[in-house]
Amino acid sequence: MGNTGEVDTPLVVVGTDGSEHGDRAVAHAAAEAARRGAVLRVVHAIRVPMAAPGFEPVEPNEDTRRAAEALVRDGAAAALRRHPELSVQARVGYGLPGDALLAAAEGAVLLVAGSRGRGGFVGLLLGSVSRFLAARTTCPLLIVRGDHGAPAPTGVNVLLGVQGDGDDRAVRAAFEAARGWGVPVHAVHAWSWPGYAGLAGPSEADMRAVAEVHATALAGALSGERTRFPDVEVRADSVMADAAGTLVEASAGSALAVVGVRHHRGPLRHWVGHVATAAIEHAHCPVLLVPLD
Repeated sequence: MGNTGEVDTPLVVVGTDGSEHGDRAVAHAAAEAARRGAVLRVVHAIRVPMAAPGFEPVEPNEDTRRAAEALVRDGAAAALRRHPELSVQARVGYGLPGDALLAAAEGAVLLVAGSRGRGGFVGLLLGSVSRFLAARTTCPLLIVRGDHGAPAPTGVNVLLGVQGDGDDRAVRAAFEAARGWGVPVHAVHAWSWPGYAGLAGPSEADMRAVAEVHATALAGALSGERTRFPDVEVRADSVMADAAGTLVEASAGSALAVVGVRHHRGPLRHWVGHVATAAIEHAHCPVLLVPLD
C-alpha cells in the first residue's frame, strides 16, 4: 500500500493491535511521518511459541496470519485517509512484541506505540516490555499516552525533563517539537540536597548556593538550543524535589513530555531509570524517550 520509498527516505514505525490505543498510535505516527516526509511502517506482531531444543518452531495458523494481515492493512488504510500523500507499508512480525518492533524499526527515525493494547501487543507499553523497548531502541520512542485522541497537540507546551550533562539530543528534540507546533518549551530540572547537613540541616546560604548551581546548570543545558531556536519561548524551572514526581505532575496539560534515556550494558541493560519509567507509566501526555548514547 503506497510505494516503498527511496533508500534514503526516513522511516517511522508504529506498532498496532487494532484497539483504540493502537489506532491512536497509528494516527500520531502518520502525522509524524507526514511532517518528516517519511515512510510509515505499520506493524503487528503474532506471538509464536518458542521452539524447544530438538523441535521445529511452531508456525501460526492461517486464520491468525490472515487476521494479522487484515489488521495492518486497516491501520495503513486509516493512515492514508488522514494523509493521502504518505508512503505506507503494512508488516506482520513474528515473536515477542518488543523484539518484532525493534526489528521493524532498524534504521528508523522514530518508533511509535500506544500505552496499552491487546492481542499481539498485549501490555505492550506497560511494565517490563515498555522498559525493554526504551532500553534498546536506537531511535526516539514515542509513547502515545494521555487523553490525546488526535495527533495535533492539545497541550500548552512541550515539557522537557533535564537530568544533567549530556541531555543535548533530548533538548534538541523538545525545541524542534515546540517550534513545529508553535508552543513554548517548559524545561524542568529537579534536584535533591547533595549530602548530610547535620542535625540543624542546611543553612539558608547553603540552600541558595546549591540552588544557584543547579539553576546555572539548567540554563547552560538550554543555552545552545535557545540560540538555534530564538523564536521558541522557554520557561525553565530548577526545583528541589523528586524528579520523577515533578515530571509526571508537570505533564498534565502538556502536548508532549521529552525525556532522555541512557542505555546500559550487562545486568542493567533492562533499566532506563526511575524518571523515564515514571514517564512511561504515569505521564498525562504523550512521551518522547530520546536515546542519549
